[in-house]
Amino acid sequence: MLAVTYILAFGAWLVVQSVIATPGDTNVTIYLQPPGVIPLGGSATICCECQCNGGSFVLYKNGHQFRTLKPRGTRAKFSISNATQSFSGPYSCHYLHGDDGVVLARSDTLEVMVEELQGSQPVLSILPGHEVAAGSEVQFSCMFSSANVNCLLYLEGQAGTLHNFHFSHVDKGNEGRYSCQCYTKATPPKWSSTSEYLELVVRESQLPSPFISVTPRDGAILGTPATIYCKCACQGTAMLLYKAGNITVQQTAQLAKDVATFTIARVDKKDGGIYTCRYGNKSNPSSLSQPSLSVELLVRDPGLARPSLFLEPLSHVQPGTNVTLSCTGVGQSTQVYFWRDGEMVKKAEPEADVAIFMLTHVMGHHEGTYTCTYRPQKQPYISSEPSSIVWLGVADYTWGNTVRLALGAGILVLLGLVVAEAVHSNRPTSGHLRPL
Repeated sequence: MLAVTYILAFGAWLVVQSVIATPGDTNVTIYLQPPGVIPLGGSATICCECQCNGGSFVLYKNGHQFRTLKPRGTRAKFSISNATQSFSGPYSCHYLHGDDGVVLARSDTLEVMVEELQGSQPVLSILPGHEVAAGSEVQFSCMFSSANVNCLLYLEGQAGTLHNFHFSHVDKGNEGRYSCQCYTKATPPKWSSTSEYLELVVRESQLPSPFISVTPRDGAILGTPATIYCKCACQGTAMLLYKAGNITVQQTAQLAKDVATFTIARVDKKDGGIYTCRYGNKSNPSSLSQPSLSVELLVRDPGLARPSLFLEPLSHVQPGTNVTLSCTGVGQSTQVYFWRDGEMVKKAEPEADVAIFMLTHVMGHHEGTYTCTYRPQKQPYISSEPSSIVWLGVADYTWGNTVRLALGAGILVLLGLVVAEAVHSNRPTSGHLRPL
């Protein structure tokens, strides 16, 4: 029994040591404060943070140990002063166990640049405002006096730069202090100083989302009307319609019996896209409701060649059969959509002007009317007219259907016997002739 206890204790010790000795997922955060390119002769701080206890941070530059610090709370700050270009390069942080120096966690790589800054300071702005409701679409703009420049966006406390200046649905994680910096496209590039900070505040809305719908659901033909409906129990407020990719309000409408109606009298190609709506005070973006789910307004262009749809094998098949739907005449660089009874069931890439949709082991729920359409990849909300309809019927010989067929046949036989008996009962017999 004692030997078993020793073995179990030794196994537990091995497990603990393996957890200590093996770095887990990246859970050390590294960032530069203030973010951006460090001016030549300037100063900055490399910050390393970790929810760890009892250890120390080691800062590496180009893979070589640079400096070691004990954290204050969860953070260690490595200061750089009178910066020269020798400070440029990749940095990373390791968090080491206090007793044996085992690496418990590592950061991502932070690329630090030291350059002579030239030119004026860019101006950062946020639309629709500094305070917005969660789910809002937010656009950052970095304006610089010179042309032919690229600009970068920074979020304080985050390593590196943000990939774009546009956020389609912000949440509390997007809050913080933002700045931007620009550089010329010359060789070597010339860097501006960093803009002033702007703080983005995201308010969690307590107002529920409205419901949104669009007609016609399968797309409006170019030049014909389309209507978007937004519904909520929110009388006395304005309903605002938004289109994805554009932070400005597309239309504003008042509600009539809990429904706001947005009409496009003659749909144009530019009207195609994704729409949402919310309600509240337009002049106060932080007071708006949560956004609705999105709907797609599709524009059907009669100028696009109409595709053809072929079914193999034809029409009616037995359960378990494999069926192939071929949509032809869709061209290149398109996305093909297959529809059953008006609902999209498959999206496919064409090959050599044909897109294939395989239905394997079909059953009764596959039965219905099928069509196909296509959209140019560069115009994802412009669609061809649907192909002609093909019908797929599945002869379902399941036990339930067999029983129903048998019952139906039995009822027909019974009705036949009843009719025969009635005819026989009314037939005249000899000696009982009907009067003339």
